Amino acid sequence: MELDLSGIDPSAHALARRCSVGDIPSRGAQSFGPRTALIDDDGSWTYAELESNSNRFARGLLSLGIEETEPVAIFSTNSREFVATYFAAAKAGMVALPVNLLAGAENILHALTDSGTRVLVVHASLLPLITQGLAFAPAITHVVVTHLPAGQSLDPIDGSPAELHRCEDVLSSDDGALDTIITDRQIVQCLYSSGTTSRPKGVLTSHLAVSFAGLTNAVLFGGSWGAKGASTVLALPLFHTAGLNGVLMSYLSVGGRIRLLPGFDPATFVEAIAEVEANMILALPMMLEAAVAEAESSGTSLASLDHVVYAMAPMSEEAYSRLSAAIPQAEIVLGSGMSECTPATVLQWPEDYPDKAGAWGHPSPSTFHAITTPGGPDVLGADTDGELSYRGPTVMEGYWNNPGANAEAFAGGYMHSGDLGRIDSSGVVWFADRVKDVVKSGGENVSSLQVERILADHPHIAEVAVIGRADDKWGEQVVAVIVPGTGAPAEVELIESILEFGAQRLSSAQRPREVHIVTELPKTATGKIRKVELRSSGTG
Repeated sequence: MELDLSGIDPSAHALARRCSVGDIPSRGAQSFGPRTALIDDDGSWTYAELESNSNRFARGLLSLGIEETEPVAIFSTNSREFVATYFAAAKAGMVALPVNLLAGAENILHALTDSGTRVLVVHASLLPLITQGLAFAPAITHVVVTHLPAGQSLDPIDGSPAELHRCEDVLSSDDGALDTIITDRQIVQCLYSSGTTSRPKGVLTSHLAVSFAGLTNAVLFGGSWGAKGASTVLALPLFHTAGLNGVLMSYLSVGGRIRLLPGFDPATFVEAIAEVEANMILALPMMLEAAVAEAESSGTSLASLDHVVYAMAPMSEEAYSRLSAAIPQAEIVLGSGMSECTPATVLQWPEDYPDKAGAWGHPSPSTFHAITTPGGPDVLGADTDGELSYRGPTVMEGYWNNPGANAEAFAGGYMHSGDLGRIDSSGVVWFADRVKDVVKSGGENVSSLQVERILADHPHIAEVAVIGRADDKWGEQVVAVIVPGTGAPAEVELIESILEFGAQRLSSAQRPREVHIVTELPKTATGKIRKVELRSSGTG
């Protein structure tokens, strides 16, 4: 069948069928106008206010001369203004580019220059951190400052052509909706990867992918559509896909209420859960353990929680048991994914416990999973080790300015994740390791994750990362980088103890041949260990 559109204005047809992330607050305002959408440390906005402010800012960005498809960089902690900036860019057909505040000066500058950003929206408290770098990003011509105290002046930035603006001066008086024509696969966000294995790459994601993932995650994470609505507390940073796409977009898509926190503090976190009667939280395991300990100490109730999702790091059996005992009414499950596939891509079912507690879980409703030959096109059978690869509407459009990486990522018609694992006969996904983190020793592929899990049982190890060191005879040897726990013995004795511990529990190829003691491990903003730094530092 062929559709005859000869009598229809193409613009009218496109607008009527528009899939735009910028329409998420519009639908929320229509259905839940007076309902609270966002709460931060400075106040709150209803859905009607979120829609109004997003429209006003979108028109303000256009008045600065920023054009469709251009990036709008956001340098801010979690706040209502961060969210309004994101939606403003989406409404105007621009690309929201949240900047990872913890990526380091070099990677932050890379994101701003590699993307060709001309406008930067920055929280006033962070302005001193970015001004020096702007001299090296001459393409930035406009800096819009939010949260600027009344009476504080904005002085020109030495060496930068950027013009500084107060946010309130940029906001348009017209808060009407914009009739921007958006195509489904038009880019709405660019998130630079955390750079755990290489230099950060700009992940370009479409309006369709973000919209689809938002609704999917709302189903997975306990979002509800109706008179009451769901509530959550978000302490994970919005510049990371877990907080942005996993939580923010999902709960706003179904009229939820979100308490935004600028960072994680256990006392503030549990108080916020009680304040908004949150039914769901997404957090790192260490955050959940600290929150439960704080709640028990302070007597703050966590009874409203029915969905608890942990991500970005594994959880020990002991920690899982403690959490289950503290919040028995809640389903506690692992969620996994990656920016390139707009997470969550995998989520455990409560029924997976205890038999498959070590698995990643089941594919999300929006993602088709396959095990392929690493970097190759061949699809492997059940219970066969290979690379986790994806197909589906939430897959990225590609990496910005990186055709080589795109060719590798989409080889054979799948989006290759760089993760090794298998899918068992019941469809459950099991993760083994990152491709680049596998240690190839004596012809064997050693999973760094498996070695880390075993070494983590050593009584004097607080944290451990396993990497490979080049070796003329064996190709690579296993190296363990250790953060000692409380009460650990002196360094020489500790190293001997760890080597003996590994020799008793690991195969010859797996056991560490070197142990390095450090005070802390380099990590991303969401707690992932940056092994690329350990390798480049000479540790491995």
